[in-house]
Amino acid sequence: MDAFRVLVVSMVCLVIYVVYDFILRPKSLRAKLVKQGVNGPEPTLILGNFPDIKQIGDEAQAAGAKTRDSSEAFSLDCCSILLPELKKWTKEFGKTFTFALGKTQFLYVGDHELVKEMSTCKSLDLGKPAYMWKERGPLLARGILTTSKEAWVHQRKTIAPTFYIDKVKNMVGIAVESGKTLVKAWEKVIETEGGIADIKVDDDVKTFTSSIFSMIMFGRYEAAEKVLFSKCRDLMEVSGSPTVVDGRPFHRFYPTKKHREQWRLRKEIYSIIKDLEKKYRSQGESIIQILAEASNHGELGSCSPQQFIVDNCQELCIVGQEVPGNTAIWGLMLLAMHPEWQERARAEVLEICGDQPLDNEKLSKMKLMKLIIMEIVRLYPGVGFTAREALADVQIGKSVWVPKGVNIWIWPAALHRDPELWGPDALKFNPERFANGTPAACKIPQSYTPFGIGPRTCPGMNLGIMELKVLYALLLPKFSFSLSPNYQHVPNFDVLLEPKYGVRLLVRRV
Repeated sequence: MDAFRVLVVSMVCLVIYVVYDFILRPKSLRAKLVKQGVNGPEPTLILGNFPDIKQIGDEAQAAGAKTRDSSEAFSLDCCSILLPELKKWTKEFGKTFTFALGKTQFLYVGDHELVKEMSTCKSLDLGKPAYMWKERGPLLARGILTTSKEAWVHQRKTIAPTFYIDKVKNMVGIAVESGKTLVKAWEKVIETEGGIADIKVDDDVKTFTSSIFSMIMFGRYEAAEKVLFSKCRDLMEVSGSPTVVDGRPFHRFYPTKKHREQWRLRKEIYSIIKDLEKKYRSQGESIIQILAEASNHGELGSCSPQQFIVDNCQELCIVGQEVPGNTAIWGLMLLAMHPEWQERARAEVLEICGDQPLDNEKLSKMKLMKLIIMEIVRLYPGVGFTAREALADVQIGKSVWVPKGVNIWIWPAALHRDPELWGPDALKFNPERFANGTPAACKIPQSYTPFGIGPRTCPGMNLGIMELKVLYALLLPKFSFSLSPNYQHVPNFDVLLEPKYGVRLLVRRV
């Protein structure tokens, strides 16, 4: 009888928990937002707005099938294709609205003034969403990208100084050597192909960024490090989905084929990093050594010292390889599409460098190159979504009170294509718009967020910009490139905004 009573009580508690967590709490959060005038599509029980998203996506896909011609496809607003539900709801409910993915309530912020207010909010109560490490634990773990409060402050203070501008200047030589390897590889392919080669650039560019970051992280780029970055790339690919939140209760625990592959890769990456940390923790100044020292003091949150090292190392390796690599690939595509800007950039590099080796002083003189890179990251920002969660009730400016538990999304790609901010040519590649700085280019400069927003702006921003400058400054004097007939322009949003089938260029010697 006692066992039966325990079972009954347990079942009742479970039902109460499910009803509260999946029905009552989401309804309460939504009601608090609606009361302030923030509306949105009506969610279903348990699944939230996933049924709406599927229906809108199917309709958009059917409409998109009619515009497969490449010249027409290039003129399309990729935001309408990638997440058409956000575009549709913006038209219906305004630039700021609420919706639900499963039991998780979201506040989508597209209002320019509200974005401006968020950029100045320094409250630690506006942290990273719990779903990021819950739903993508194998990929994002509990490093600097997913932690909040004092644990994040400790991680930021540990990692950010490595990427201050004065230190990045000393990394130019590493980037130049990595870039020379890529140049030699392309020269060899072009010679073999008889003067012009159809090259899929993705792997070469990401090898360039991974080799640079490996030198910064470990002080070398050898067999073990190459395996690590390769497995990080595999984990990134298998973890892809644009919304993060699945909607099905406890889905992250299901032993699906995808999840088993994620768990396997995570285990292998953990083991490799642990071995590398033991090997390099006392050899020279590197990030792995800095992380090892920081694991012995400060606020680690729920992490053990070992997990603190491994999780941050894994996150940094993934971001350090994928974000600048992905942006550089889009940049090559844009330069191939716009030969006039390619030629102007080439002329600037030749004028500044001549036959002299590339160094930080010469990079700093490349003003046109800076404008080009600012425009590249406007159209193809390194950040997929700026995501926050209210860890306590938070007031954003004077207009919105965000209840504890609500998640906030800002989509840089949509902000950066808004004609109200950028003018009628918002969808066009025009680096000249930045000639007089961001305030002249964008009606509300705080809406230009290619590297994130507020205190959590990407600490590796300076490194990423330097890598792009070095790569283009090495490639342009040697090669000219145009889009290959085999290139398919299909932007795809999984974890990042990336070309679904890669970028193929016709490359020839200058």
